[in-house]
Amino acid sequence: MSLLSLPNEVLIWYIFSLDTISISDLQSLMVSCRPLYNIIRESDELWRLKFIQRWGNFLSQTPNGYVWSWFEWTTMRLKKAKEVQKAVQNMSSVAYPLGQSPLIVINELIAESYPIPIPEYVQNELEEIIYDKKIRENKTTLHYARDALVKVRISILDKKWRDFMAQPESQKSLFEGVALISQWSTLGHGKGQTCLKNLESSIEKITNRVKQLLELEVGKVSCASTDDPKKKNLKILDSINQVMFNELGFKKFPNFYTDRRLYSNFQQAFERKEGCPAVLCAIYQEVAWKMGILCEAVYCNQNNREYENNLPDFMIMNRPLLLLRWKDSAGSEDDSIYIDVFRGGYLNQSSLYPSLRERPAASVDSVLFEMLEVITYFSWRHRYDEIYGLERMRDNLSFYVRLECSMSPQNPNIITCYAEHCIRLGIQLDDAIQLLQNYFQSPEYKPFIGYLYSRSPSNMLGECISKLNEQKAEIAAAKTVHHRPSSLKFSVGLVVICNYLGNYKKWGEINFRKPCVIVSWNVKFQKSNEWKSKVTSYPYPYSNNSDEEDEESQDQPHYHILMVDSDESNPQLQLNVPEETLELLPAAVPIKHDKIWVYFERFDGRRYVPNAEKRAQFPEDEAITLSLIG
Repeated sequence: MSLLSLPNEVLIWYIFSLDTISISDLQSLMVSCRPLYNIIRESDELWRLKFIQRWGNFLSQTPNGYVWSWFEWTTMRLKKAKEVQKAVQNMSSVAYPLGQSPLIVINELIAESYPIPIPEYVQNELEEIIYDKKIRENKTTLHYARDALVKVRISILDKKWRDFMAQPESQKSLFEGVALISQWSTLGHGKGQTCLKNLESSIEKITNRVKQLLELEVGKVSCASTDDPKKKNLKILDSINQVMFNELGFKKFPNFYTDRRLYSNFQQAFERKEGCPAVLCAIYQEVAWKMGILCEAVYCNQNNREYENNLPDFMIMNRPLLLLRWKDSAGSEDDSIYIDVFRGGYLNQSSLYPSLRERPAASVDSVLFEMLEVITYFSWRHRYDEIYGLERMRDNLSFYVRLECSMSPQNPNIITCYAEHCIRLGIQLDDAIQLLQNYFQSPEYKPFIGYLYSRSPSNMLGECISKLNEQKAEIAAAKTVHHRPSSLKFSVGLVVICNYLGNYKKWGEINFRKPCVIVSWNVKFQKSNEWKSKVTSYPYPYSNNSDEEDEESQDQPHYHILMVDSDESNPQLQLNVPEETLELLPAAVPIKHDKIWVYFERFDGRRYVPNAEKRAQFPEDEAITLSLIG
C-alpha cells in the first residue's frame, strides 16, 4: 500500500507525527518524493510538533516581530545543530595537544547571521551533546564539548553584563546582578547552570507563602487599606522574616573556605537555605519588592563583634556589614528600619545606626563588586603558593578574573591583570587578545595611565600574541610522526609505576612511587615548553647524581607522564621522567588527571586508548601497548 494512497490527515497525524519519525526522516521523504514534499512542507503544525519534540519550547528566546514558518525555524535549527556537532568532532584536530577550543571556532558558531539568538541555540546544542550517550563514550569529544560550552556561555554572559551595567542605577536589580554572578559561577555545570526562571520561581513561592501568612493573620492584604501604612508594612516585613528564617531556615553561609563557587551559587542558596550577604539581601529585597516594599542596600562600618566572630579574618578587615533599609515614606529619617538579613532578618530602629541616617544607599554595582572581591580575594592571595596547585588556581582565578573583565570591560588594569594571568598559565590567550583589542577599539578608550611598574595594555597585547603564536607552533609540531625505535621499552597509553627520588629545594628529599599514564616519549631528554611550564608549578627535583650520571640519564629515553598525587593539597603533575624510573603496572588503574582526555578517548580497564591525534603522532605505539598488557 502506497503512502500517497492515504489521506493527508492520516499521513500527518498518525504516521509523520510519531516520535520515532525524526526531522531527518521527514527531510529524506521530501527529497525522495515530490508529492510527499508538498504534503510535508506545507504542514506547519507538523513542523511545530517536530520542533518541540526535538528542542522544546525554545522559541520563547526568539525576539518578537520575525514571522517565520515552523518549517523555516526547524530547518535553521537542524542546520545549526549539525554545525555544532561537526565543530565539536573536529575540535581536537585543531587544538591538540593544548586542549583548548580556539575562540575563532566558537565565534564562527555563535555569529548571529539569523534574526534570532544563535548563541543560545549553540549553547542548547552543546548541552545536548554533553549528555549524549554515544558522545560520552569518546572522552576527548566530551572534553571539547564542555570547553566549548563554557566559552559560548562566557560570550552570552558578556552581552548580558554589558546590557545590565548600561542600565541606570534606578533600573538595576540586585537580584538580577547576583543571578548573573551565579550563572558565571556555574559555567561548567552543564545543564546545572543557574537558571533565572528557576530563581524567579523560588522567589514566587516565598512571596506566595508570605501572602498566605498575612491572609491567615489579618485577612487579605488588599482589605487592610484602613490600617496604618507603617504598621501594615512592618507586618509584611515580619511575615517575610517568618517565612525566610523561621519556616525555610535561611541562614548565613557557614564556611567560606569550602568552595568559592558554592559561596556565589544562587541556586544552591535556595536548595541549601544558606548564602552570603549579597545573596540573602537579594532574596529578601526581591520578595519585599513583590510585596510592595522598596528596601535599599546600605553598608554599615560600625563594629559588630558577633558579626566579626563568625567571619574569616580577611573578611573582617575593612569589610562593612551589608544591611537593607526601609524608609517610611510618611515619616522622617528617624523612622527608617534596618534589616540585618545576615543575622536572621532582625528589624532594627535607626537609633542603633546613627551614622547611617545621612548615608546614601549602596549602589547595586558596589554590592556586586564587593561580592566579587570577596570571592577572588582568597584566590589572589594564594595564586603563587605551590601547595594549591595549578588546576585549583585556574579554577579560582580564570572564572572570576574574567568576570571582572565582563563587569568592567573598559578598566585597563583589570584587563591587563587577566591577560597576565592567561600568559602565566598559557590559557585563554585568544580571549585575552579579544578583550584587549575591544578595549582599544571602544569609543570610550582613553590613553592608559598606570601605576609605577604596571604593564600597559599594548605591551600585554603583544605578549599575548607572541605566546599564542608559540602555542600555534606547538600544535603544528604535534603533527610530526614519531616512529619508535626497537630499544624503547614503554609506549603511549600504558599505565605504569613511576619511582622517583629527588631533592626538592623547598621540601628536601622526596621519594614517591605512584601510578601514572604515558602520554608521549622522546629517544632522549628534550626540553619542552609545554611540559616545562607545567612542571614548574610543582617543586622541581634537583638530582644528587654527578654531572656524568646526569648526562647518562639524559641520554636514555624520556617519557611525558600524567600523575595525580594522593595528597589533595598537591597539584596534578605533568612530568618528563627517564625510562629507568618507570616499571609496568600489572593491574592498570585510572588516573584522574584533568588533562588526560586531551590525549585519550577512554580507559578500557587495561590501558588508555589514544585519540585520533595521538594515534597519528605515535602510529606504532598502540600495537606495542596491546602486546605489553597481553
